[in-house]
Amino acid sequence: MIRQFFAYYRPYMKLFYLDFGCAVVVGLLELGFPLAVNQFVDKLLPSANWPLIFLATAALLFIYALNTGLQYVVTYWGHMLGINIETDMRTRLFDHIQKLSFRYFDNNKTGHLIARITTDLQDIGELAHHGPEDLFIAIMTLIGAFALMAMIHWQLALLTFVVVPVILWVAMHFSGKMTLTFRQLFRSVGQFNARIEDALGGVRVVKAFANEDHERELFAINNNLYRETKLTAYNIMARALSLSYMLMRFVIVFVMVAGTWYVIQGELSYGEFVAYLLLTNVFFRPIEKINSVIESYPRGIAGFKQYLE
Repeated sequence: MIRQFFAYYRPYMKLFYLDFGCAVVVGLLELGFPLAVNQFVDKLLPSANWPLIFLATAALLFIYALNTGLQYVVTYWGHMLGINIETDMRTRLFDHIQKLSFRYFDNNKTGHLIARITTDLQDIGELAHHGPEDLFIAIMTLIGAFALMAMIHWQLALLTFVVVPVILWVAMHFSGKMTLTFRQLFRSVGQFNARIEDALGGVRVVKAFANEDHERELFAINNNLYRETKLTAYNIMARALSLSYMLMRFVIVFVMVAGTWYVIQGELSYGEFVAYLLLTNVFFRPIEKINSVIESYPRGIAGFKQYLE
Protein backbone atom coordinates (compact mmCIF):
# COMPACT_ATOMS: atom_id res chain seq x y z
CA MET A 1 0.00 0.00 0.00
CA ILE A 2 2.82 2.42 0.86
CA ARG A 3 4.48 1.76 -2.51
CA GLN A 4 1.18 2.46 -4.28
CA PHE A 5 0.84 5.73 -2.39
CA PHE A 6 4.37 6.95 -3.19
CA ALA A 7 3.82 6.19 -6.89
CA TYR A 8 1.67 9.32 -7.06
CA TYR A 9 4.72 11.48 -6.25
CA ARG A 10 6.52 10.60 -9.50
CA PRO A 11 5.05 13.38 -11.71
CA TYR A 12 5.93 15.98 -9.07
CA MET A 13 9.43 15.01 -7.93
CA LYS A 14 10.88 18.50 -8.57
CA LEU A 15 8.18 20.01 -6.38
CA PHE A 16 8.81 17.34 -3.75
CA TYR A 17 12.57 18.01 -3.67
CA LEU A 18 11.96 21.78 -3.40
CA ASP A 19 9.57 21.35 -0.48
CA PHE A 20 11.69 18.69 1.20
CA GLY A 21 14.96 20.60 0.80
CA CYS A 22 13.53 23.82 2.23
CA ALA A 23 12.06 21.91 5.18
CA VAL A 24 15.48 20.38 5.94
CA VAL A 25 17.18 23.80 5.89
CA VAL A 26 14.47 25.20 8.20
CA GLY A 27 15.12 22.36 10.64
CA LEU A 28 18.89 22.95 10.60
CA LEU A 29 18.50 26.69 11.18
CA GLU A 30 16.22 26.00 14.14
CA LEU A 31 18.95 23.84 15.66
CA GLY A 32 21.53 26.60 15.25
CA PHE A 33 19.63 29.30 17.14
CA PRO A 34 20.16 27.87 20.69
CA LEU A 35 23.91 27.62 20.02
CA ALA A 36 23.95 31.27 18.94
CA VAL A 37 22.17 32.22 22.18
CA ASN A 38 24.77 30.27 24.15
CA GLN A 39 27.60 32.31 22.60
CA PHE A 40 25.61 35.51 23.00
CA VAL A 41 25.11 35.04 26.76
CA ASP A 42 28.51 33.58 27.65
CA LYS A 43 30.81 35.66 25.42
CA LEU A 44 29.14 38.75 23.96
CA LEU A 45 27.33 39.97 27.09
CA PRO A 46 30.38 39.84 29.42
CA SER A 47 32.54 41.60 26.80
CA ALA A 48 30.10 44.53 26.46
CA ASN A 49 31.26 44.85 22.85
CA TRP A 50 28.25 46.68 21.41
CA PRO A 51 29.40 46.76 17.76
CA LEU A 52 29.83 42.98 17.85
CA ILE A 53 26.50 42.56 19.67
CA PHE A 54 24.69 44.60 16.99
CA LEU A 55 26.44 42.60 14.26
CA ALA A 56 25.37 39.30 15.86
CA THR A 57 21.82 40.62 16.22
CA ALA A 58 21.73 41.61 12.54
CA ALA A 59 22.98 38.15 11.57
CA LEU A 60 20.23 36.48 13.62
CA LEU A 61 17.59 38.74 12.03
CA PHE A 62 18.89 37.81 8.57
CA ILE A 63 18.68 34.11 9.44
CA TYR A 64 15.09 34.56 10.65
CA ALA A 65 14.20 36.45 7.45
CA LEU A 66 15.66 33.58 5.42
CA ASN A 67 13.74 31.08 7.55
CA THR A 68 10.53 33.04 6.94
CA GLY A 69 10.97 32.74 3.17
CA LEU A 70 11.69 29.03 3.45
CA GLN A 71 8.61 28.55 5.64
CA TYR A 72 6.51 30.19 2.90
CA VAL A 73 7.90 27.77 0.31
CA VAL A 74 7.22 24.77 2.55
CA THR A 75 3.68 25.91 3.37
CA TYR A 76 2.53 26.98 -0.11
CA TRP A 77 4.45 24.74 -2.50
CA GLY A 78 4.25 21.79 -0.13
CA HIS A 79 0.47 22.04 -0.03
CA MET A 80 0.47 22.44 -3.82
CA LEU A 81 2.22 19.06 -3.99
CA GLY A 82 -0.45 17.50 -1.77
CA ILE A 83 -3.31 19.08 -3.73
CA ASN A 84 -1.85 17.87 -7.05
CA ILE A 85 -1.68 14.29 -5.75
CA GLU A 86 -5.21 14.54 -4.34
CA THR A 87 -6.48 15.86 -7.70
CA ASP A 88 -4.78 13.04 -9.62
CA MET A 89 -6.34 10.43 -7.33
CA ARG A 90 -9.77 11.99 -7.71
CA THR A 91 -9.43 12.08 -11.50
CA ARG A 92 -8.27 8.47 -11.64
CA LEU A 93 -11.11 7.34 -9.38
CA PHE A 94 -13.71 9.17 -11.48
CA ASP A 95 -12.32 7.60 -14.67
CA HIS A 96 -12.51 4.17 -13.00
CA ILE A 97 -16.12 4.71 -11.93
CA GLN A 98 -17.02 5.71 -15.49
CA LYS A 99 -15.90 2.26 -16.70
CA LEU A 100 -17.92 0.22 -14.18
CA SER A 101 -20.90 -1.90 -15.21
CA PHE A 102 -24.56 -1.04 -14.73
CA ARG A 103 -24.79 -3.84 -12.16
CA TYR A 104 -22.26 -2.03 -9.97
CA PHE A 105 -24.39 1.12 -9.97
CA ASP A 106 -27.47 -0.96 -9.21
CA ASN A 107 -25.76 -2.43 -6.12
CA ASN A 108 -24.13 0.79 -4.84
CA LYS A 109 -25.93 3.97 -3.91
CA THR A 110 -24.89 7.23 -5.53
CA GLY A 111 -24.28 8.80 -2.11
CA HIS A 112 -21.59 6.21 -1.34
CA LEU A 113 -19.85 6.92 -4.65
CA ILE A 114 -19.98 10.68 -4.08
CA ALA A 115 -18.35 10.17 -0.67
CA ARG A 116 -15.57 8.08 -2.27
CA ILE A 117 -14.74 10.89 -4.71
CA THR A 118 -15.08 13.80 -2.27
CA THR A 119 -14.90 13.13 1.48
CA ASP A 120 -12.67 10.04 1.42
CA LEU A 121 -9.93 11.91 -0.46
CA GLN A 122 -10.09 15.30 1.24
CA ASP A 123 -7.26 14.50 3.69
CA ILE A 124 -5.00 12.74 1.16
CA GLY A 125 -3.41 16.08 0.24
CA GLU A 126 -2.42 16.81 3.83
CA LEU A 127 -0.97 13.32 4.23
CA ALA A 128 0.96 13.58 0.96
CA HIS A 129 2.46 16.91 2.01
CA HIS A 130 3.13 16.35 5.72
CA GLY A 131 3.63 12.57 5.91
CA PRO A 132 7.14 11.88 4.50
CA GLU A 133 8.37 15.42 5.18
CA ASP A 134 7.33 15.56 8.84
CA LEU A 135 8.64 12.07 9.54
CA PHE A 136 12.11 12.81 8.13
CA ILE A 137 12.36 16.28 9.72
CA ALA A 138 11.21 14.88 13.07
CA ILE A 139 13.92 12.18 13.04
CA MET A 140 16.58 14.66 11.89
CA THR A 141 15.62 17.24 14.52
CA LEU A 142 15.46 14.65 17.30
CA ILE A 143 18.93 13.31 16.49
CA GLY A 144 20.42 16.77 15.94
CA ALA A 145 18.95 18.29 19.09
CA PHE A 146 19.98 15.30 21.20
CA ALA A 147 23.55 15.46 19.84
CA LEU A 148 23.81 19.17 20.68
CA MET A 149 22.30 18.61 24.13
CA ALA A 150 24.81 15.81 24.76
CA MET A 151 27.65 18.14 23.74
CA ILE A 152 26.50 20.62 26.39
CA HIS A 153 25.83 18.08 29.17
CA TRP A 154 25.52 14.39 28.30
CA GLN A 155 24.08 13.23 31.66
CA LEU A 156 21.20 15.70 31.44
CA ALA A 157 20.67 14.77 27.78
CA LEU A 158 20.23 11.09 28.65
CA LEU A 159 17.72 11.93 31.37
CA THR A 160 15.79 14.09 28.90
CA PHE A 161 15.74 11.35 26.24
CA VAL A 162 14.20 8.70 28.54
CA VAL A 163 10.65 9.94 27.96
CA VAL A 164 10.85 9.90 24.12
CA PRO A 165 10.13 6.14 23.61
CA VAL A 166 7.07 6.47 25.86
CA ILE A 167 5.71 9.43 23.87
CA LEU A 168 6.32 7.65 20.54
CA TRP A 169 4.57 4.52 21.83
CA VAL A 170 1.56 6.63 22.84
CA ALA A 171 1.48 8.21 19.36
CA MET A 172 1.67 4.89 17.51
CA HIS A 173 -0.83 3.16 19.81
CA PHE A 174 -3.55 5.78 19.43
CA SER A 175 -2.82 6.35 15.73
CA GLY A 176 -3.79 2.74 14.96
CA LYS A 177 -7.05 3.12 16.87
CA MET A 178 -7.87 6.37 15.07
CA THR A 179 -7.26 4.84 11.64
CA LEU A 180 -9.95 2.20 12.31
CA THR A 181 -12.32 4.84 13.68
CA PHE A 182 -11.92 7.14 10.68
CA ARG A 183 -12.60 4.26 8.29
CA GLN A 184 -15.89 3.77 10.14
CA LEU A 185 -16.44 7.53 9.86
CA PHE A 186 -16.00 7.49 6.08
CA ARG A 187 -18.49 4.64 5.81
CA SER A 188 -20.91 6.69 7.92
CA VAL A 189 -20.48 9.62 5.53
CA GLY A 190 -21.32 7.34 2.61
CA GLN A 191 -24.48 6.13 4.34
CA PHE A 192 -25.29 9.72 5.29
CA ASN A 193 -24.98 10.88 1.67
CA ALA A 194 -27.07 7.94 0.48
CA ARG A 195 -29.81 8.83 2.98
CA ILE A 196 -29.85 12.46 1.80
CA GLU A 197 -29.92 11.30 -1.83
CA ASP A 198 -32.94 9.05 -1.18
CA ALA A 199 -34.76 11.74 0.79
CA LEU A 200 -34.23 14.54 -1.72
CA GLY A 201 -34.57 12.38 -4.82
CA GLY A 202 -37.95 11.06 -3.67
CA VAL A 203 -39.19 14.25 -2.02
CA ARG A 204 -42.29 14.42 -4.22
CA VAL A 205 -43.35 10.91 -3.17
CA VAL A 206 -42.61 11.71 0.49
CA LYS A 207 -44.78 14.83 0.37
CA ALA A 208 -47.52 13.07 -1.57
CA PHE A 209 -47.90 10.46 1.20
CA ALA A 210 -47.15 12.90 4.07
CA ASN A 211 -44.18 10.74 5.05
CA GLU A 212 -41.92 13.56 6.34
CA ASP A 213 -41.79 12.27 9.93
CA HIS A 214 -40.54 8.87 8.81
CA GLU A 215 -37.80 10.50 6.71
CA ARG A 216 -36.78 12.66 9.68
CA GLU A 217 -36.39 9.53 11.83
CA LEU A 218 -34.22 7.83 9.21
CA PHE A 219 -32.13 10.98 8.79
CA ALA A 220 -31.70 11.29 12.57
CA ILE A 221 -30.36 7.71 12.78
CA ASN A 222 -27.64 8.36 10.18
CA ASN A 223 -26.90 11.82 11.56
CA ASN A 224 -26.40 10.50 15.10
CA LEU A 225 -24.27 7.59 13.86
CA TYR A 226 -21.98 10.07 12.08
CA ARG A 227 -21.83 12.24 15.22
CA GLU A 228 -21.01 9.34 17.56
CA THR A 229 -18.27 7.98 15.28
CA LYS A 230 -16.69 11.42 15.02
CA LEU A 231 -16.82 11.93 18.80
CA THR A 232 -15.14 8.55 19.30
CA ALA A 233 -12.29 9.56 16.99
CA TYR A 234 -11.74 12.88 18.75
CA ASN A 235 -11.92 11.22 22.16
CA ILE A 236 -9.01 8.95 21.16
CA MET A 237 -7.09 11.93 19.78
CA ALA A 238 -7.70 14.00 22.92
CA ARG A 239 -6.33 11.23 25.15
CA ALA A 240 -3.20 10.85 23.01
CA LEU A 241 -2.44 14.57 22.86
CA SER A 242 -3.12 15.07 26.57
CA LEU A 243 -0.78 12.26 27.61
CA SER A 244 1.99 13.50 25.32
CA TYR A 245 1.55 17.09 26.53
CA MET A 246 1.80 16.01 30.18
CA LEU A 247 4.96 13.96 29.58
CA MET A 248 6.72 16.72 27.63
CA ARG A 249 5.90 19.45 30.14
CA PHE A 250 7.07 17.20 32.98
CA VAL A 251 10.44 16.80 31.26
CA ILE A 252 10.79 20.55 30.69
CA VAL A 253 10.18 21.23 34.39
CA PHE A 254 12.65 18.48 35.27
CA VAL A 255 15.27 20.04 32.96
CA MET A 256 14.77 23.43 34.61
CA VAL A 257 15.31 21.98 38.11
CA ALA A 258 18.19 19.66 37.16
CA GLY A 259 19.83 22.33 35.03
CA THR A 260 19.66 24.82 37.89
CA TRP A 261 21.41 22.30 40.13
CA TYR A 262 24.18 21.77 37.55
CA VAL A 263 24.63 25.56 37.23
CA ILE A 264 24.98 25.88 41.01
CA GLN A 265 27.53 23.04 40.95
CA GLY A 266 29.49 24.87 38.26
CA GLU A 267 28.98 22.17 35.60
CA LEU A 268 26.87 24.44 33.36
CA SER A 269 27.35 28.10 32.47
CA TYR A 270 24.39 30.47 32.25
CA GLY A 271 24.61 30.50 28.46
CA GLU A 272 24.74 26.71 28.29
CA PHE A 273 21.73 26.48 30.60
CA VAL A 274 19.68 28.87 28.44
CA ALA A 275 20.80 27.06 25.27
CA TYR A 276 19.87 23.70 26.79
CA LEU A 277 16.38 24.94 27.66
CA LEU A 278 15.92 26.20 24.10
CA LEU A 279 17.22 22.90 22.71
CA THR A 280 14.73 21.04 24.91
CA ASN A 281 11.91 22.93 23.18
CA VAL A 282 13.48 22.20 19.77
CA PHE A 283 13.86 18.56 20.82
CA PHE A 284 10.16 18.21 21.63
CA ARG A 285 8.89 20.21 18.65
CA PRO A 286 9.10 17.25 16.23
CA ILE A 287 7.27 15.12 18.80
CA GLU A 288 4.52 17.75 18.89
CA LYS A 289 4.53 17.62 15.09
CA ILE A 290 4.13 13.85 15.26
CA ASN A 291 1.19 14.41 17.60
CA SER A 292 -0.42 16.69 15.03
CA VAL A 293 0.10 13.95 12.45
CA ILE A 294 -1.92 11.69 14.77
CA GLU A 295 -4.95 13.70 13.65
CA SER A 296 -4.19 13.92 9.92
CA TYR A 297 -2.48 10.54 9.27
CA PRO A 298 -5.38 8.26 10.31
CA ARG A 299 -7.83 10.27 8.20
CA GLY A 300 -5.50 10.30 5.21
CA ILE A 301 -4.54 6.62 5.35
CA ALA A 302 -8.15 5.58 6.01
CA GLY A 303 -9.22 7.60 2.98
CA PHE A 304 -6.49 5.97 0.86
CA LYS A 305 -7.64 2.50 1.94
CA GLN A 306 -11.18 3.44 0.93
CA TYR A 307 -9.76 4.70 -2.38
CA LEU A 308 -7.97 1.39 -3.04
CA GLU A 309 -11.20 -0.54 -2.48
